[in-house]
Amino acid sequence: ATHYLSCHAAMEAYGMGTMRNLPSPHPIFKLLHPHFRYTMAINCRARATLVNDGGVIDQLFAIGGKGRQELQRRSATSYNIHLTNIKRNTKERGVDDPKKLPGYYYRDDGFKLWSAMENLAQNIVDDFYQDDAAVAGDVELQHWAQDIHTRGFPGYFGAEDGHGFPEQIDGKETLIELCTLIMFTGSAQHAAVNFGQYTYYGYIPNAPTGLRRPPPTKKGADYQDILDCLPGKHTSFNAIAIAYTLSQHSPDEIYIPQFPTERFTEDKVQRHFHRYRNALDYITGDIEKRNKTLDVPYRWLLPSLVPKSITI
Repeated sequence: ATHYLSCHAAMEAYGMGTMRNLPSPHPIFKLLHPHFRYTMAINCRARATLVNDGGVIDQLFAIGGKGRQELQRRSATSYNIHLTNIKRNTKERGVDDPKKLPGYYYRDDGFKLWSAMENLAQNIVDDFYQDDAAVAGDVELQHWAQDIHTRGFPGYFGAEDGHGFPEQIDGKETLIELCTLIMFTGSAQHAAVNFGQYTYYGYIPNAPTGLRRPPPTKKGADYQDILDCLPGKHTSFNAIAIAYTLSQHSPDEIYIPQFPTERFTEDKVQRHFHRYRNALDYITGDIEKRNKTLDVPYRWLLPSLVPKSITI
């Protein structure tokens, strides 16, 4: 739910809606298109090997095929696009205040990246839309919203269409939030949930894919009691291999500070992207300074390690 559905599947819906409805000269197409690079290709591979019937998940996880299908059903029914809106999500969960919950580095670094992307999105929207009426009157943009609302996020299993994505975009504020959400989901959010998999899942007791018997419930359990609960060698080796593979970066990865293809030619917009790069450099310095004080550095949201799109 927090990985494939909220990141991979959501970005595919955003990408398909963008390429079906927005022409390449459209400013929102230019802003968002780099965040869809390779995503549909990797999703096709995932559906063919990982989350398919009889695939890797069914073989390695104790819930099996029927359990996976039920998990997908429940997740799809309750899913809302704002699960990856880090500011909304952390506030709803009551973990948004650093004073009350210090040391939550996903929140701390994620807030900074969200703000940098939000500023970029706001500058682009302000440049190309004079007011809310201009947004509401953009026929292509409204078709984009309607397509994603209806076809990208249909009402699975009785849920309403859209799952939080509006059928119409009524003004600049809504457009800025959606653009920020899409940019963040395909880059920072996916990096946070993906690239730490081997670090955590590579040690099987941290998160075993299944248990061969109920864990001990009383004190006095010894080493053998623990081993008897954990998956066997074959299952464990395969789980570690999958976690390692999924934690690797694409050999031709493009990271969020990089812009190998300049889609905007306007000088004013170029200055916005220059300020965006400077903001990411500043965030990098902040994170690296903090990480020097930590026994276990949190590196997953370093801008230089955050891919611009989902490629694995």
